[in-house]
Amino acid sequence: MKGNRGLMLLVIALIAGGLLVFYFTYFVKEGEKQPIFQEEGKRELPEAKDIITKSPTIPAPKEKLEEVLGEKEVESKAMGVENECQKMERDLKEFFTYLDKKDYIRGLRIGEDTFNRFTKIIRNLSLDPPIPAGEGFDYDMIIKNIYHFYRALDLKKDLKLIKLILKNETDTMEINLALFYKWLMSSNECGQKEGLPPTLDILYRYAGFLVNSIGGRAYLFRRETRLRLLLYYYSLLIIHEADKKKMNSFGVDITPFLEPLAEEIGNYQFLYFRKEYAGRLIDLKNYYLKKRRIS
Repeated sequence: MKGNRGLMLLVIALIAGGLLVFYFTYFVKEGEKQPIFQEEGKRELPEAKDIITKSPTIPAPKEKLEEVLGEKEVESKAMGVENECQKMERDLKEFFTYLDKKDYIRGLRIGEDTFNRFTKIIRNLSLDPPIPAGEGFDYDMIIKNIYHFYRALDLKKDLKLIKLILKNETDTMEINLALFYKWLMSSNECGQKEGLPPTLDILYRYAGFLVNSIGGRAYLFRRETRLRLLLYYYSLLIIHEADKKKMNSFGVDITPFLEPLAEEIGNYQFLYFRKEYAGRLIDLKNYYLKKRRIS
């Protein structure tokens, strides 16, 4: 009996010792290690944050969203049309002042500042706009449209300048194109200075050319995807504006393009505002469907 009692006491002692070892090993040491894990987590956070910040799929700042989509209605009303026009022109000139300081622009030696060159390009394009419809009946028109930009612009100065800007300023392309679109569409509200910005009819012809002609579509599909999608998107908006004002003189129908472009833009991750663009296109699709049902 004594032997059994001694054996039981030994077993109890071993169990108690095991519990003590388990307690100090698991609870106490884990508590000591916890701050280490927290510190390691803190060291990882900036790295993870950098990845998120650089990701092209995250939403851009709200003020940029308003700038791209033109949603500053309250501010615009408070500022007044004149102040808004002045701000738009100032922002445009500031962009070209920024370009003038770039080495790749200086290397071109165009002999004038980029804003003056830009205004000349717009005026030259406005002199002889393309015809956005009727290619199926005129072979000469197809050829003329294919070579339109090469005839209207200086190959060495203008086209090279445009290509270099598009190549080197891709990071701010969405904001810059939104600024250009607003300026181009502002002639009714802001008036014209020496023929600038061009009339809606001129813009409509170029938008229809890019969307509806063989030469225009070929030009778009030679461009980098992000630029192609944005030019396509703004072209559809311009044609829509012309249609609303009964200025769709060539009868360009944008309804077949709206949903496919919305889907492509929505799936393209390198556009900050892809969801907003796609949503606007679907709204236009619904607008035209409703318009057809009414008529």
